[in-house]
Amino acid sequence: MSATKKFIDVYNGGIQANKDPELKRAFDFSESVVLDKIRKPENIRLSQDKLRLSGDGIFFTVQGEGITMGEPVVFIRLHLCNLRCTWCDAYYTWNPKSEAFWTESYLLTPAQVKQKLEDAWKCENVYKHKRCVITGGEPLLQKDKIDKVMCLMPNWKFEIETNGTIMPTEKQLAECQFNCSPKLSNSGNQKSVRIRPEVISALNMANTQFKFVVMNNLDLDEIENEFVTPMKLDINKIVLMPQGVTEKEIRSNMTKVVESAKIKGYKLLGRLHVSIWGAKRKV
Repeated sequence: MSATKKFIDVYNGGIQANKDPELKRAFDFSESVVLDKIRKPENIRLSQDKLRLSGDGIFFTVQGEGITMGEPVVFIRLHLCNLRCTWCDAYYTWNPKSEAFWTESYLLTPAQVKQKLEDAWKCENVYKHKRCVITGGEPLLQKDKIDKVMCLMPNWKFEIETNGTIMPTEKQLAECQFNCSPKLSNSGNQKSVRIRPEVISALNMANTQFKFVVMNNLDLDEIENEFVTPMKLDINKIVLMPQGVTEKEIRSNMTKVVESAKIKGYKLLGRLHVSIWGAKRKV
């Protein structure tokens, strides 16, 4: 039995087998080996004055998740993460068992990022706010340089997608929309590294939605017991997002939690980009 099959069995249907080679997740690389000649630390090292982007880089699309779902946006995907979520479909931003992690990332100055964001915006409606979603990886590993980009682009709206373990800057707390995805035990991360109450509390006071990746009703109980009750989260800010890289998988997990979500009063949303393109990159 493969390591991937064993992993899927542990999640008891919450994660389903997938044969599309483009729809990989971190656990698909559990048995992979990257050659030493590819593992060059200088290719992933952060810079003091430049942002390190993943291979996805900067691209124009629609927001696929959360309360701004469907809005035209320009994404910038940054490299590196401080957590290790086993079901992560952006594995190439952090997983050292993936060749892409070592070979695809690159550096840009804040001024270069500004220019590429402006060039990427293709919406012709002049009344539409220009919106950038900064994702990762974990973008706040490079938070000071994000501030520099924001200062260069005062007329843009910025969303930051974060795991809620790194404190944002004061400028970001005041000006950004946060799409915070605190990690549950289903992510495979230890509780001591995935929960930072002081960060969650600060985000709860800001313009934040808390987006939890769920597979069953036990996940909803965990949200209530570890986040809502002890941290007094505003339930109107909570979004449940079913784990999944295919419509079938998302629908299955959504069906498992919908009745409890209704009772608890949590918003339940899917993944629009998966419905349109599958969990492919740069869409």
